[in-house]
Amino acid sequence: MPDLKDILGNEILKEHFRTAVKQNKVSHAYIIEGEKGSGKKMIAAAFAKILQCENRQAPTACGTCASCIQVEHKNHPDVIWVSHEKPSVISVKEIREQVVNTIDIMPYKGPYKIYIVDEAEKMNLAAQNAILKTIEEPPSYGIILLLTANRGAFLPTILSRCILLSVKPVPDQEIKDYLVNTLHVPEPAAEFCVGFSMGNMGKAVDAALSEEFLELRQFSISVLQYIHEAEPFELAGQVKGLKKWKESAGDFLDIMLMWFRDVLVLKLADGEKEIIFRDEYSFIRKQSDRLSFEALNDIFLEIEHARARLRANVNYDTVLEVLLMFVRDKCGDGGNSWQK
Repeated sequence: MPDLKDILGNEILKEHFRTAVKQNKVSHAYIIEGEKGSGKKMIAAAFAKILQCENRQAPTACGTCASCIQVEHKNHPDVIWVSHEKPSVISVKEIREQVVNTIDIMPYKGPYKIYIVDEAEKMNLAAQNAILKTIEEPPSYGIILLLTANRGAFLPTILSRCILLSVKPVPDQEIKDYLVNTLHVPEPAAEFCVGFSMGNMGKAVDAALSEEFLELRQFSISVLQYIHEAEPFELAGQVKGLKKWKESAGDFLDIMLMWFRDVLVLKLADGEKEIIFRDEYSFIRKQSDRLSFEALNDIFLEIEHARARLRANVNYDTVLEVLLMFVRDKCGDGGNSWQK
């Protein structure tokens, strides 16, 4: 588990924590917002590591003391990672048992008692009200870190009592350098992962190292190459094939966005070196010649509509079949009448 100095990007956020430790102005409650894979848990753990370090020389942790090692292995008695059984909700019972009913017990070892609540937006209303009382009247040693992908899910009273910090996208070059120099990913693959990640380091690393993602990428390309001439029954079959990656539907939509982003880039700049799917240049060139700017905008909007429908638990097959049919119609023979 890296120290703050080893985490790429987000210098402003890291400096906030360093300054708070150095000036002894650590807040009792923080909200750290960022999308999945953005590094929220690493940042929270690195902050907890500094706070609990036995040989701390502010604002850094030694990394070698017993406390640092325990934080790294997630078994420090005073750094509590709040868990929840159901994937979609954190219940009031879980918040009471793991936070409210234990925070008044003095720290066993460190100077602080730190609670890290990942996916904190999943706390239901009762759970939020329960933790609110603790946030309002915490013991001097108590610190609560709420990690979330959506601060809008919190009660206004929680928002007003926490320090709000946002995890920002990591610059593309920093991600590429890490993939190439540290993980030894070939440069073309690294460039694809950078484009796919949109500044999300965790997403880039997962894409670079996952065989499953590589399979999804190749399957997605095979769908998009000839989508303009696919029959409805073929699209239905491709949706069935995509069920293998049902939990990664968002990744499929991101790959589609990248593909049609390349189509748009060729339409604007006509530069092969500017696109991500360079090996698929001939296919993208043909679609770029065929699609109007208006049609591309419609495709981008429809992809986001599909994403929203999947989040709302609309039937998976229906959502993707509608999307692929929409894209097929835009890319199909009727495109001859569109303006370039």
